[in-house]
Amino acid sequence: MSRLVLLLMLLASGPGEIPAPAQESWTWSGIEILGNHQVPRAEIEKLIPIPIGGSYTIGDPPFWKESCAAVERAFDFAKVDCGERPLRVYDGRKAYLIVDVVERGNERVMKSRAAPQGTVAFNDPQMVSLSSELSKKTTAAAMAGHPYKESAEKGYLSYTDATGQTEDVTPLVEQLARLVPLHRDNLFDVLRDEKDPGQRQAAANLLNWSGGDLDTTLKATIPLLDDPDAGVRNNLSRFMIQFVGKVRSKRLRHRLIDAFIFQIQRPSHGDRNKGLYDLLAMANASQDDRAYIRRRGVEPIRYLAENSIVFNVKGPAEELSALVAPGEGRR
Repeated sequence: MSRLVLLLMLLASGPGEIPAPAQESWTWSGIEILGNHQVPRAEIEKLIPIPIGGSYTIGDPPFWKESCAAVERAFDFAKVDCGERPLRVYDGRKAYLIVDVVERGNERVMKSRAAPQGTVAFNDPQMVSLSSELSKKTTAAAMAGHPYKESAEKGYLSYTDATGQTEDVTPLVEQLARLVPLHRDNLFDVLRDEKDPGQRQAAANLLNWSGGDLDTTLKATIPLLDDPDAGVRNNLSRFMIQFVGKVRSKRLRHRLIDAFIFQIQRPSHGDRNKGLYDLLAMANASQDDRAYIRRRGVEPIRYLAENSIVFNVKGPAEELSALVAPGEGRR
């Protein structure tokens, strides 16, 4: 399985969730506690009775919710969110409780725009159904252990069968590449004004095949990363991973980096994960961008590298830290 697919493949809840039979079980493997800079980790863990080594089955009630509320009260945090379900990692069938702490004085990381209240239909529902069909096929292939190789070399997201064991999805991709650019403006109308977050999530994913000038597309996308729905933010930043390394404008690259630095500080696993991979794509593409990332965000990157225990946050954070601040290591 390709490394990037493995590292992006999650999820216990929220965007990108991979379907599984209702009775499948995972092993409780740890508690991810992030956002806390003052209280010793062990003091928080004491209050959250996760049975490490025990089993979690989909559908189990979130017995940890009151414990997380107790953590918020005990340490006077602005917010502690543990979610309705744990993060599921399919490699090893591990479950992690994600504990997102927001300290008082840092409430800005919860900032988002007001939820849209309008109704905006897709001009052509076929593009939504095509995208959904493609997603089912690529997810099934990844879960079977032979994922497609992703590329944006054609100017849109395409998939290559690297194993010889998967269905050729090129016809689906080419249909999307022909159809979606006709409705670029409609996608942004949905993203800005549609009240249904599921529809906004679909529009965000369709940007992968929207064509047009890349810098213009990404410039229009940046403000939408403040969407109140984590799934929309996830799909927007997931779309960007294959494209941000190709941005021509230095000013726009800096705006993107600033947006991703903010994103990795949000109290959300999906935001951290995708924001780190966007930053990593930019750091790999440009030596100059490494210097800017270091100036603007080395501290939150280093914090995640040192404090995360989940591989698809800790791994990219460590790799990014090594690129932008080589030789510094732990302070």
